[in-house]
Amino acid sequence: MDLSLPNRKPARVRILEAGRYQVVVVQDLGRLLRLAESLTQSRRHLDLLRAQAHEFRNLLHVIGGLLELGKSEEALRLVRGEVAAENHLENLLSRLELPMVAALVLGKLRRAHELGVRLEVEGSLPASYAPLSEVLTLVLGQLLENALEAVQGLPEAHVLLAFREMNGLWVEVRDNGPGVPQFLENSLFSLGVSAKGSHRGYGLALARSQVEAYGGRLGYYKEGGFTVFYAHIPRAS
Repeated sequence: MDLSLPNRKPARVRILEAGRYQVVVVQDLGRLLRLAESLTQSRRHLDLLRAQAHEFRNLLHVIGGLLELGKSEEALRLVRGEVAAENHLENLLSRLELPMVAALVLGKLRRAHELGVRLEVEGSLPASYAPLSEVLTLVLGQLLENALEAVQGLPEAHVLLAFREMNGLWVEVRDNGPGVPQFLENSLFSLGVSAKGSHRGYGLALARSQVEAYGGRLGYYKEGGFTVFYAHIPRAS
């Protein structure tokens, strides 16, 4: 059962049996959803680490095989290619000066590679936005995961994450997926509304409530063949 707390925040109510008594438990719904999202992100990061370990094991096997076959030049070229890729990744992440956000983006880059999606990052995120680390991690985690799911399996899957300073912080996540279903356009950010089945539809609602708590706004629009989700948090926040 759901109701509102005195501060108008939504709450979840449970009634538990304790012998002859009943215990009523009232919990802040927003806090429950944040905990659930945090657990989900932790599981995703664990899966990414497992996939990364598997990928590096395969790479070491290939290098070892090339060396055994006397193909040292091919092995060296493979190693140099991996070093160049890691240097590019380090340069990209150095522009994101919030460790929590940088770690999240790194995880999503690994996941995108695993799914065959081209994920690009534009702009920078200065350390001056450190007070927004938690809300940005939650919002970007949701928007990037949605974008990756939307383009998964497409022949030229592309996701773009962009940071801009426009009277505060403006963040965009673009994807060339099929877009928002028409029947969801007016209720996409409502609690429990999703095209992905039951027990879904909480992430965007929670993300919007968090952004609005900082005086910002979260929304989306279409531009060409891209669906663009954006979050704007004013500098006053």
